[in-house]
Amino acid sequence: MTDYAAHIAEVAKRLLGEPNKALSKDRELRFGSRGSLSVKVGGPHAGTWHDHESDNGGGVLDLVVRERGGDRKAAADWLAKEMGIGTDEPRGRSREVAAYPYHDEAGALLFEVVRFEPKDFRQRRPDGRGGYVWNLKGVSPVLYRVPELLEALANERTVFIVEGEKDADHLWRINLPATCNPGGAGKWRADYAEIFKGADVVIIPDNDEPGRQHAETVARSLDGVAARVRVLDLVNLPRKGDVSDWLDSGASADDLFRLVETAQDWRRQAATHLPLVWFGEEDNGPSLSWLVKGLLVDGGLSTLYGPPGTSKTFLAVDMALHIAHGREWFGLKTRRTGVVYVSGEGGPGMRRRMKAWRQERDGDPTAPFAMVPQSVNLFDDDSGADLLISDILECRARSGGEIGLVVLDTLSRMIGSGDEDRARDMNVIVQRAEKIQRETGAHVLLVHHTGKDKDRGMRGSNALLGAVDAALEVARFETGLCELKVAKVKDGGDLISFKYELSQAVLGEDADGDEITSCVIAPADARQGSEGSSGYKLGDKEEMARRCLADLLADPTVTGVTGRDTGKCHGVTGGFPPHVTASVTVDAWRDATRDRLGEDPGDKWRKQWERMKNKLLRLNVVGIQGGLAWLA
Repeated sequence: MTDYAAHIAEVAKRLLGEPNKALSKDRELRFGSRGSLSVKVGGPHAGTWHDHESDNGGGVLDLVVRERGGDRKAAADWLAKEMGIGTDEPRGRSREVAAYPYHDEAGALLFEVVRFEPKDFRQRRPDGRGGYVWNLKGVSPVLYRVPELLEALANERTVFIVEGEKDADHLWRINLPATCNPGGAGKWRADYAEIFKGADVVIIPDNDEPGRQHAETVARSLDGVAARVRVLDLVNLPRKGDVSDWLDSGASADDLFRLVETAQDWRRQAATHLPLVWFGEEDNGPSLSWLVKGLLVDGGLSTLYGPPGTSKTFLAVDMALHIAHGREWFGLKTRRTGVVYVSGEGGPGMRRRMKAWRQERDGDPTAPFAMVPQSVNLFDDDSGADLLISDILECRARSGGEIGLVVLDTLSRMIGSGDEDRARDMNVIVQRAEKIQRETGAHVLLVHHTGKDKDRGMRGSNALLGAVDAALEVARFETGLCELKVAKVKDGGDLISFKYELSQAVLGEDADGDEITSCVIAPADARQGSEGSSGYKLGDKEEMARRCLADLLADPTVTGVTGRDTGKCHGVTGGFPPHVTASVTVDAWRDATRDRLGEDPGDKWRKQWERMKNKLLRLNVVGIQGGLAWLA
């Protein structure tokens, strides 16, 4: 059992800062300007604390809970992970996958950083008996691979500083000297710099904000010590990617050195609290990347809006599933990534839409798409956003990849007690959506309604429109044709529009024998097998009907176009299209399809046939006129 009391002095200083020297004694530390918080480090009450102002106290775990929140278990976990207190070995179901040894200049092992799955890092030191102690008490941290690093520096080689041991090892495997500090981003110590005196150093940050901040900290530490410092932002690196990802994508050591040769020397910038981009250094940051090319940027904020009943959710689901599959959407390239779809308007309908898409679009059941069948309150406090962020990160861990899109459908179900008409309330929603962006790296899409006057755009305050990177407006005409108009896009191309229809899909039968149906999006200019424009494929039954027609047209006993020489035939006003050389009656085609599918005649079949035939017509797979059918 851990003797937490023995560590109360170091824990108190970590949590509260340095004690009040004037009021502290040998057996008691006092904290605060008036010394109101007493920590007993000796005597019969050693290991306890008492706050004389609030009149409460307790032991070490209670102090951690008071200062950091949570419960005693969370306090124990924090002490073990952050201070190496209270653990003899890793707990839980973690599996050790790698151990990275840290040596001193003479090659003696000082400690190891151990990586576990699920992803976690712990540190341990030799116990002198062939085992380990899972903390670094009494050990001064050093850089990774110090003996090899010293040799490279002695030979005046360019050395690389990366964020983690895996990356350093990867560079060494291609004969590039590299190191890192234990603990990753944010754990660089000023005394690490001395070893690089007079050296040529290249820092390669991970592609995220903590990585860039870490690189800046390291560069500042080396300023005036190293002979030359460069910070290298790798091109085409995915969000949160590192140099290992870059090399695994096919790049080589020569590719890396070509980038190094063109990189500018790092120069100290003003130590501001806000980020600065100096003129002439615009290209040093990560380039703009797209979730949907020219429409939705990676990590951005957008809205999809329209009147009720105009297919907003069908369209949002269609876009999200195309992204989860990495398929083109209305001819626009998408980047395949995980999706979390928050369906505030209920789960049963969404389940049917998901099934319809999988059935009609040949969906992959393992695609990284997850639906939350309830709303999340993003207005009244932070708890809703924090809970959603936690679940998104859990989805990311399960899928083994990133979550690049979060859909919130609809805003009205997420605003809690807020008022859409008040700019202040809408700004709260925007801020919570931006928090989801920051914490997860995902693009956030808000589905919203238009007001009574649809020509005035989105319902309520225009604060949302001003905040988003892209605004997509949906309209539906009396004919059933729908249109998606790009009303705003900050960094894309033209404000284009897409036309589409809702195509019905039969998913099965209910207990009464009635059909269970839903719909999928069918672009108005879709062509069967046209992967370039829509990526859509025919369903099994539609494909069967198409094959039946093709077989009938190949049979000379049932086909033939009367008056082919004159370009006219029975019931076909103006003749057939030029490419048509054979046709068959629609009735013969219908009966042949029914026989091949094994369907019984009756109302159910007639309804099913009409849907199949109309879908093939709409997709321009077949042509029909005057009771005759042909392949288009």
